[in-house]
Amino acid sequence: MDRDTYAKSFAKRRDGEWAEMFRWVPGMYRAAASRLEKLERQAERQFPGVFDRLEQARDTAGDAIPTWCWLPVAQVQQVLADHYSHRTTRAPGATGAGLAAMAAGDAATLQVLGAWRSAGRHMVNIHDRSIAELEKAGDRMPADLPQRWPLHSLYVVSEAPNGALGAFLLLEWNEREQRAELRIALDVTPTAALDRISVQPLHLEGGTVTEAARRTVLSFQAGVDTVLGTETLPDISPGSPVDEAARKVAERHAFWVAAVDWLASDRPTTVDATFLTGADSTAEWPPAGAQDTGRAPVLWLAGPAS
Repeated sequence: MDRDTYAKSFAKRRDGEWAEMFRWVPGMYRAAASRLEKLERQAERQFPGVFDRLEQARDTAGDAIPTWCWLPVAQVQQVLADHYSHRTTRAPGATGAGLAAMAAGDAATLQVLGAWRSAGRHMVNIHDRSIAELEKAGDRMPADLPQRWPLHSLYVVSEAPNGALGAFLLLEWNEREQRAELRIALDVTPTAALDRISVQPLHLEGGTVTEAARRTVLSFQAGVDTVLGTETLPDISPGSPVDEAARKVAERHAFWVAAVDWLASDRPTTVDATFLTGADSTAEWPPAGAQDTGRAPVLWLAGPAS
């Protein structure tokens, strides 16, 4: 089914066609689709034509970057520097280092949104029972994600009092350090805002989420030292600032690491949400046509294996 027809499956006038236990689904779809469209519009207003330029950069990069990474954030920064140097986020009185940090933030959020668009605008809702299991998943960091991640980016969506909230999940190839990262971008503010998306990188190494977070914190400090021309000898002993920062990062994002691991496995049962309307034919997971970047997002429901 084409994207226009797909979106009409969730139109308000069709709410009565959904079984009572699933009537929350079309409302969540509409709220999430509207939220994500606002984010895309905000990006295009601040950086006109940026997604076309980023896709061109991805085509130019070709085999120089891994297939599982849409476009490394460093290359997104370069596109911004070449074409949008006066449109990056600024704050009154910010120093050169502060402006550089804000430009890096712009690049991170554009990478998140661009990868999601390029992958075909796919949203996944995780069943409550599976969420409960993932919350108890522990501290393991799945370093093999690049070999099995299904799309450049997914948006995990949940019903919320104001409609829908979510998180973008994607993989990054860090060109400077020649390693893979998981990126978790939380989109949870009451009103959709590009500059309020919180992007957390995590090294795909270390065996545990806590160790991956520690290595990420140390890498960030090294990057700050490079920008400022300083040299820091970090204290990594238990209870140190590095240790505490890593612990907080791990605690906040362990669920998302478990969710990525689960979604990239054969454990969930994942179906196209239009199946619940009695549609005769539904798409199969993982999407075979990731290049289909039609406007309307596709919603998948993921739950325990049947």
